[in-house]
Amino acid sequence: MAMGLKGKIRKVLRESYGDFSTDLEGEYRDRITEALLHEDFPNKKEWVTYNQVILELKYNIKDNLLVRELLYRLTDKEDPTKACIEVIKEVKTRTPELQRLYYKIMNF
Repeated sequence: MAMGLKGKIRKVLRESYGDFSTDLEGEYRDRITEALLHEDFPNKKEWVTYNQVILELKYNIKDNLLVRELLYRLTDKEDPTKACIEVIKEVKTRTPELQRLYYKIMNF
């Protein structure tokens, strides 16, 4: 059953993110998949929010450098909440969605 669920998680991630074509993107896909499979519900909700930040940076803000920085920091053993907050602070012009995600993460 876990394999079926793992495949579904990866499919949804690919549909929202696009192809995970670099080693870094593959590491991130593996990290978030494991978090969504094995962590408790509050942590799963946090990882969904971190992923929303990546999607916002990638598709609406279009800052691939910050996307890569956040992917790297989320796959490293760094505190993901702290990493997201610090990366969001680097964004010069925040979208309303990124601002909403920032305040949501500040309350984790």
